[in-house]
Amino acid sequence: MHAGSLIAAGLDCDIFQAGPGKIIRRAREGRSLEREASVMRHAWRNGFPVPRVFDADGPDILMEHVEGTSMRQEAAERPERMPEHGRLLGELLRRLAAVRAPGWLQAADGCPGNRLLHLDLHPANVLLTADGPRVIDWANAARGASGADTACTWLILAAAPVDDPAVAAGREGLLAGFRDAADVEAARPYLRVTGERRRADGNVTAEERAAIDRFLTREAPEPAGE
Repeated sequence: MHAGSLIAAGLDCDIFQAGPGKIIRRAREGRSLEREASVMRHAWRNGFPVPRVFDADGPDILMEHVEGTSMRQEAAERPERMPEHGRLLGELLRRLAAVRAPGWLQAADGCPGNRLLHLDLHPANVLLTADGPRVIDWANAARGASGADTACTWLILAAAPVDDPAVAAGREGLLAGFRDAADVEAARPYLRVTGERRRADGNVTAEERAAIDRFLTREAPEPAGE
């Protein structure tokens, strides 16, 4: 696909202008994004708020250019809104739990089920627009139990390191809003398997691993006798 000027860069993808109202998301190391595009199309057809996908070819996805601010950026600029953001994350997960996964999508380990899972739904992956939220970055999408998706978000909100002091101070409000809106009891059985998976990620720091351990001790203690 012909890409215009570079307008943004993420951890492993670059975003290019592609004409009025459109962008190209390109994998920097050339991995195919066609599966991710198919997942987004499936979510769109089922009424879940994602950017519209127009085409996909190897490392490129041609999609709608969504005008908005990431929830993470808004939290840094307006930390008083963090409880509201937590509730929105919980509501998005409840909406996603109603979407059945396509049969071809790989199953997530340790959480059998037939729901569409994002497995990375956190403030950096939610764009706040005039028309409502849009969820981006579906690279980790899988099929499984919806509680596992809630567990993943809950764990990230509770344990991911935060550099901004105002955002760090607002974390409890964010978590309170999330617990109010999300089905955290359905998530609890999946917290340990989710925590172990995240602890094994090479990009996770020792500080975050320690925070994960504290969170699991508090929210998912080992049964007596184990």
